[in-house]
Amino acid sequence: MELTLSEAIADYIEQRKKIKLEPLQKALDKVLEKSDDFTEISMAKSQYYEAAAPIESAFQPADWLTDAAKRAKQISLATHAAKFTHSDAKASSILVTAIEQQNTGYVTTANLESKAIDAVGNAAALDIAKLLKITVNGESLIDQLQNKHVDALKAFSDDEALLREWQLGFEKALGDEKRSGHTLTKQLYYPVDLEGNDAEKYHLLCPLFSSSLAHELHKQVTKTRFGESKEIRDARKKGHFHQALDESFPATAVQNFGGSKPQNISQLNSERYGQSFLLNCAPPTFQVQSKPPLTSASIFNREFGFKTTTLIREFKAFLTGLTEQDRNFKTRYKLDYGFVQPLLDSLFNHAVQIQSLTEHAGWASDEQCQMKREHALWLDVNNPSTAFQAEREKNDWLEVIANDFSLWLLRKLENKQCYLLGDVEQQYFKKLCLHELKVFERHTLKLGEQ
Repeated sequence: MELTLSEAIADYIEQRKKIKLEPLQKALDKVLEKSDDFTEISMAKSQYYEAAAPIESAFQPADWLTDAAKRAKQISLATHAAKFTHSDAKASSILVTAIEQQNTGYVTTANLESKAIDAVGNAAALDIAKLLKITVNGESLIDQLQNKHVDALKAFSDDEALLREWQLGFEKALGDEKRSGHTLTKQLYYPVDLEGNDAEKYHLLCPLFSSSLAHELHKQVTKTRFGESKEIRDARKKGHFHQALDESFPATAVQNFGGSKPQNISQLNSERYGQSFLLNCAPPTFQVQSKPPLTSASIFNREFGFKTTTLIREFKAFLTGLTEQDRNFKTRYKLDYGFVQPLLDSLFNHAVQIQSLTEHAGWASDEQCQMKREHALWLDVNNPSTAFQAEREKNDWLEVIANDFSLWLLRKLENKQCYLLGDVEQQYFKKLCLHELKVFERHTLKLGEQ
């Protein structure tokens, strides 16, 4: 059977008392376990009852509630707390529970069905916040205080004056009597008389951190990472199917409040160990939309040059460091497969990206195309024009591409102060490219092939 709110409050006070008595009980149990001496046991029990008596008295429900009502002014219940902006901020925190739930499309406090209520102030008085937040059947002492009654406390006293004292005391925890701002809360002065001549009319805005929203976000993120969905998480890691919905919050960041003493910021911050998750708000990664190179005169354009910048720089450093003793077969082998081959691989990868633009097939026949004919014949492999395909099948363009590659590479590697490259190197680069290009062309799917 579910407890009533009054019974839940009584149970809370009893649990607080047990926590206080626990060290004394442990000391007594230790003596009882180790000693059979009647005198020693009697003395231990006497010491226990002597030390426990004031605690028992203090935790009589009526006495404890009276003391708690006096201490309630040391805390402020809040949904938006100023100390999250700056730990030394003296501004008032705000308790907003009457916001009607809204579906605005934005993640805001108003979207929360149930708003977690935080408490700021003296950390030693946070036990009062826990008392006020005890909820049974959707009702708490906070709700009763906001409705101007404390019916749940009538089970602990028939004295109307005492009940009124409790009510007035606990109401002081619902918010500061006088609301105030503070420079450390990063206040904004918002003009409200733009058309008039009164330059002093403005609203003072004090943007406060929503601890309620941060707490709900922390709960949801933690649930997806450490909750009961272990089977779903394991299936995700292994790449297996799972019929249940897999929820995750990728690329989150963690913001810490309060350092080693998160309770100095607020109660909920302490429960989160000072952590607050931040959702990823970075803009989407820019994705280049591939288009046919209509305005480029050659495949060896700026885009290809950018893709090969690092390879060219490493190639030039290699040539700069060569000596006469290095001009041997081992060096030539490294030249071929360490530097020229990666450049050819980059060229063919670049060509494949252009050849894969099947939705733009026929671009080489466009009157606006400025590309060299031989380069266009190579790249527009899916051109539907019969005349174009007939010209392409002659393969006369292969040698032109290889020659242009060698000239482009020679120009990129030029460094007359450190070394000289001439016709011999140009013909060598052309030979390597022509061989690889013929192999590449044999494996290229032609128009109509699958």
